[in-house]
Parts: sequence; C-alpha cells; structure tokens
Amino acid sequence: MIQAVSVATRPYDPTHAPWLRAITVLYLCWALIPLLIAVLFSFNAAPSIARWEGFSLRWWVGNPRDQESLLFDPDLRSALLHSLMLAFWTTIIVVPVATAFALGARGWRSRTARVALALMLVTLVLPRIALADALYIAFIAPLRRVPFGSLGWFGTRGQLAGLIMLMLPFATIVVYVRLLMLDRQHEDSAADLGAPPNDVVRRIILPQIATAIGAATAVVFAGAMGEFVVVDVLRGTNDTRALAPVLFGSPDPRKSAVGTLLAVAGAIACAAVVFAFRSALRRPVR
Repeated sequence: MIQAVSVATRPYDPTHAPWLRAITVLYLCWALIPLLIAVLFSFNAAPSIARWEGFSLRWWVGNPRDQESLLFDPDLRSALLHSLMLAFWTTIIVVPVATAFALGARGWRSRTARVALALMLVTLVLPRIALADALYIAFIAPLRRVPFGSLGWFGTRGQLAGLIMLMLPFATIVVYVRLLMLDRQHEDSAADLGAPPNDVVRRIILPQIATAIGAATAVVFAGAMGEFVVVDVLRGTNDTRALAPVLFGSPDPRKSAVGTLLAVAGAIACAAVVFAFRSALRRPVR
C-alpha cells in the first residue's frame, strides 16, 4: 500500500516577487554606482575626473606646500571642521529634546496639543529655501543686534538655530513612531506594582526605544552634515562656511575624497545602528 507523503511547503511571500527584487537591484545600482565612481576618482593622479591617470594618494595626503589635498587644503579643512562642529552640537541638542517631546506627545489627549505636534511637523514638508528665507528675515530685522553684536544671529549661532529647527521634527517623528508601536503591558504592570513614572520611563520605555534614538541620532547628524541651504544663507562670513556649500560646483578629486570619507563614516554609523537594533530585538525587557 502506498502512503501519501505530505510535503511541507513554505507559505507564499509576496515580497519575494521577481519584479520587487529587480526594482531593489536597480535602485542599489542607481545609488551605489555613482558613489563607487567618486571613490575611485578620489585616488586619481589627475586633477580632473575626466580622465584616469593612475592610482595616487595626492588628494588625500599630498604635499603640504601644494595645499591641494584633503588633509592640507585650509579652506576644505576649515569647512569640514565647521560642519562637524555644527552637526555635533545639533545632534547633542536635538536628540534629547526630540525624545522628550515624543514621550510627552505620546500621552497627549487634548486637541490643542495635537495641533502643536502637527505644526511642529510642518517643517518636514516645508521647502528648505522657505525656512532659510524665514530665518533670514527674522535674524536680519528684529534679531540682528540682539544679543550677539554687529553680525547678530548670523554665523555659527544662526546656523545652529536653523539646523535645530530643521532637524527637530525628523528626530521627533522617528522616536514618536517607535513609541506608538510599543505594547503598554509592561508599563501598566510596572505602574501597578508601584513603580514611579520616572522609573517606568527609564527602565521600561527608554530601553525599548533605544534603537529609535540611535536611528534619530544618525539621521540628525547626517542631515546636519549635508545641509546646504540653511547653513549657507545664515553663514554671515566665509569663516562659517560649511562643507556642503564648499563642495558645490565643478567636481574634482578633492571633493570625491571628502565624499568618500563621509560615505565611510555614514556606513559605519549605519552598521552601528543596525547592530544595536538587532541586539535590542534579542534582549528581553526586564
């Protein structure tokens, strides 16, 4: 007698459709091939990306007297350090404020509070040039000489204020969406057992949104580093010129070297966020 043998098959997953894979591959090629070309030409011996003349570290650690490399070009180095400083302080200020704002917004019930949240998130869809023009008008008229001297808010202070205003909604929405996905069972249990609200936030909620905070940190830092319009409109003098405006213009190997450096830093930050996310998924809530 022949017995029927049932063969276990996996359920159909629509995300495995060939056309979805093709779109993913095409997108990765579209995004990565230009980056790989820029990385390649950052090691080009020629002063142009129009032709390849052999491998060289000229644009990375060239002769200090020529001041043509990423390491010794004073304008490029100054712009890079200024952008790093702006991105650092923007991240330090925005991420804690956005986390606190998201935690508070999660418990809001009134219509006024929801309207306030919606108004803050308007910046997400507001064109950068409109925000920059609004800040320029505000700084040049009522705030020009209050309280920072002849340049008023223009320069580092104005750039930092503009970046904070620009990046705060992005960080808030990242953390807020993660908060909406949390199961309140652990919080309710801790509260029923007598845990004070601060302990519930510190020991229950924050560990569960740590990955979202890390993602918000990466988004804010990368966005501040790459911002062009706001930091250029509010720079005041060339001493506060940021990296993005300096890199804008005709391409050359030095700019490719800077792009390569930023791409490597971004890849490391992304890998760190992914590692933290996977570690948090394996860690039970205590």
